Amino acid sequence: MSFQIIYDLNKRDDEFFRLLKKGQSQDENELGFSGETLIPIQDIHGIIQRSQSQEIDFKGEESNPKYTGYFLPDFILETALIADYRIEYKRPHETLLLKIQEYNPNLFLMGERDHIQLELILEKKFSRVD
Repeated sequence: MSFQIIYDLNKRDDEFFRLLKKGQSQDENELGFSGETLIPIQDIHGIIQRSQSQEIDFKGEESNPKYTGYFLPDFILETALIADYRIEYKRPHETLLLKIQEYNPNLFLMGERDHIQLELILEKKFSRVD
């Protein structure tokens, strides 16, 4: 079964993914330096799952929540700059900024590139207020 079929069966219309990359902002601070910003590259289509086998810290929360993402192969990342990429994951109640730790574009089915797998870690979490 191809990932396209799995994606069509499991996608949620209220969740959105956007690929971001670190870059220099055009705005300068009071010292004349430009800062870093996240530049939207493109919307991507896939599914993200949260790993359930994390260690629990003393507050009863996961210390570094990890996620695994499976995406349609409509983008390519520069592997030398993998630390500069982020995934913006918008859900109805929150927005997550996920840092890419591992990138595997070499998942084939019947000789064709089927999907991309990303190992992600939570960098920031924002509550959504509409």
